[in-house]
Amino acid sequence: MTSASTETTFGAEPGEAGFTAGLGKRHAHLFEEFWEHPFLAGLRDGTLAKEKVLHYVGQDNQYLTAYLRCYGLGMALSPDRRWMRHFHDSAAFILDDETHPHHVMCDYAGVAYEDAQVERLAPTAQAYINHMMAAGRDSLGVLLAALLPCPWTYTWAGARFLAEARPGPEHPFYGWWEFYGTRATGGVTDRLRVLVDGLAEDAGAAERARMERAFEDSCHYEIRFWEMAWTLEDWPLRPRPA
Repeated sequence: MTSASTETTFGAEPGEAGFTAGLGKRHAHLFEEFWEHPFLAGLRDGTLAKEKVLHYVGQDNQYLTAYLRCYGLGMALSPDRRWMRHFHDSAAFILDDETHPHHVMCDYAGVAYEDAQVERLAPTAQAYINHMMAAGRDSLGVLLAALLPCPWTYTWAGARFLAEARPGPEHPFYGWWEFYGTRATGGVTDRLRVLVDGLAEDAGAAERARMERAFEDSCHYEIRFWEMAWTLEDWPLRPRPA
């Protein structure tokens, strides 16, 4: 991928400055790994095994519940009501809107959404949540940097697939791709990037370094989340002693 296409891919205009634009360029290889993973490839070509889809839905529902709790941490770190409004509105989006792609997946698998829920997180999902919670005990900037890859990778991939493949309603995951690839959902990423950029401007070098590390680690976890669903990852069971 050329540098020009990297800038376009990450929603940045040529020559765009800013902390998140730099993050996108420096970690573009992780976005490409996210795109190339066989789980997402199965969502693109519509061949993903139903058991993998359902494993993802159950784990992602639990993950998004924890993501909401991170908004609670952000609310506690908020310096004013403007920030509180951001977390309030962001929580409403997850609660009211982001169940839609899960329903699309459950329809594909022929399973009711309620029956796809799980009580226990797989190791990778639990580790990702622990990472975000730890970021919430640092600073508002570190927390938002840790939260950014989740919407950014999904809306980036959604917009890319809609532009490149132009799928129609006959695609088995069309509703999933349409949800994440539309401008309305992409605005979630855009607004979060603006907030992270502002926090980075006010942060010192040490905090900006922690913000970048939190962002990078979350990118890795996004890829590992695909792998968790692809391999049907669960806690290993050892024989009980006699």
